[in-house]
Amino acid sequence: MTALLCALSLVVLTQAPAVSVSFDLRSLSEQDYRRWDGVELERKVALRLIQEGFAVVSPRSPAQLRLRASRSPEGLWLEAAGPRQRVEQGVRVGRGSLAELHLEVAQKLSEMTRAVQPEPEPPPPEPALPPPVEVAAAPWRPELDLSLGLGTLWRGRGTDPLLLLSVRRGVESFGLEAEAGLGVSREAALTVFEAQGGAFFSYRRSVAERLQLEPGVGAGLVVHAFRLKDAWMSGQSGTQVSPAGWARMKLRWRFTERLAAELRVALGLLRPVTHVSEGGTLWSRGGARLETGVQLSWGQ
Repeated sequence: MTALLCALSLVVLTQAPAVSVSFDLRSLSEQDYRRWDGVELERKVALRLIQEGFAVVSPRSPAQLRLRASRSPEGLWLEAAGPRQRVEQGVRVGRGSLAELHLEVAQKLSEMTRAVQPEPEPPPPEPALPPPVEVAAAPWRPELDLSLGLGTLWRGRGTDPLLLLSVRRGVESFGLEAEAGLGVSREAALTVFEAQGGAFFSYRRSVAERLQLEPGVGAGLVVHAFRLKDAWMSGQSGTQVSPAGWARMKLRWRFTERLAAELRVALGLLRPVTHVSEGGTLWSRGGARLETGVQLSWGQ
């Protein structure tokens, strides 16, 4: 029976941490062990200790607390030894029945066990977590792109070279851009210069790791200046100013974080111009013209 109680106590010990206790009657003689029914006494003490939350183990096993009963002149001498202190107490025998003796011994051993029980170690302090670090958002910094390139003006049956210069100020994906261009047309009878300037609003979108699309619209002015080569003709030179608007698309390929190549296509709408002499057309441009070109862009 005692072995069964010890086994039950060990099961409880494996489920929850408990203080181990052993109860030793081996110092009693065989005659005293039988007189006081040692088997029943061990069972009563073990059951009481288990009810108190202790883990009862065999006297031959290591235990944190050790209980021992031995013979004394007045009856039984009880001892309880813990890691830091020791308690002793006597029990007189012969004043009552054997069951009362067992109950008294179990009660006293329970009190003595609690007296020598080591204080539970305080739980380790929880590691102090560092205060959360607020990561400040990176300050917004506008992007500045400078582009320079060459292109072609398509005006009906003729084409003219076009020099382009632009500066773009970006706000995330959106941007405001100032663009200037100069086109030169040399014909047999006259030379034409068309200077253009405009402000553009664009949206830059990445479609691949290095590839970007940038649609935009703009408005500005086109200054048309011409000079006739025949000195005998009246009105040899002149200038016209026309409002203009553009719908533009750029395809950008980024070589590095700063350097990119741009393919530019724009459709411009402006006032048509025609130069005639003696019934013949010297030079003409309609109200719509196509602009294509390639630019190099450097960003900061």
